[in-house]
Amino acid sequence: MTKDMILDKVKAFPPLDDTVTKVMAVCNDADGSIGDLAKVVQSDPMTTTNILKAANSPLYGFSREIKSIMQAVSIFGMETVKGFAFSSFLQKKPDLDLSPYGIDAKDFAAISEQQNAFVNKWYKGQRAKLDILTLPSFLMEIGKIVLSSMVIEHNKKDEFKGLIEQAKSAKDIEALEQKVFGITNEEVTSIILQEWNFDPLMYNAIKHLHNPENAENDTKEYAQILQIVKTIITTKSMDIEQSIQDALALVDEYGLDRQSFIATVREHFQLEMV
Repeated sequence: MTKDMILDKVKAFPPLDDTVTKVMAVCNDADGSIGDLAKVVQSDPMTTTNILKAANSPLYGFSREIKSIMQAVSIFGMETVKGFAFSSFLQKKPDLDLSPYGIDAKDFAAISEQQNAFVNKWYKGQRAKLDILTLPSFLMEIGKIVLSSMVIEHNKKDEFKGLIEQAKSAKDIEALEQKVFGITNEEVTSIILQEWNFDPLMYNAIKHLHNPENAENDTKEYAQILQIVKTIITTKSMDIEQSIQDALALVDEYGLDRQSFIATVREHFQLEMV
């Protein structure tokens, strides 16, 4: 499994569906409104269901019941709705098989929502940063779709899954991907998002998630934030206490706001342990 084979696989990634294309068009239109966005979302049953389910779950912590897609879109905002549209598009892939990582499509969607919800709580009120972080927080795991398909095609699923089960941290998974593929999930994700014409800040933040020190100055903080989120919420169940401490060490290393991070951890995980 060479890097060139993986890049060929990325090139063959399916084109964006009608819903995502229309969502992006509304969001990129200076005259596009929340009402226009709600109409697009309503035309896609899966996206509608996913948004309403998330809006009424404890995950995002909204204080009242959300009954209509218009309410949900208004509360989430355009960037988060984009994330749900992309997530729903990926869930519709008929060949979506993430079993080498020990998860299925529902697990994948749930992890993406967890990562996005954590970012939204942590940077609540900082709209400029959230506009950059929201989509990457939703999509930073999609490279796993490509890597999983490669493992399955080469009849290495059980072997790879066994190695994933031994991983004790996000760093362990990164090291395993480097060893097996010569590239990480995040680097693959970055290439996919580049193919989809995403903002370079977004795909470069994901690309440098494991090495923020190599990112350009305008990207560095976003890469640090995503690394911390990935440390605390990853595609494999980890020791939550250890994950929190690992993430907190990164918060301190990067000089980010320790108190706001701790408050977010307490709110998100309903913990008093930090």
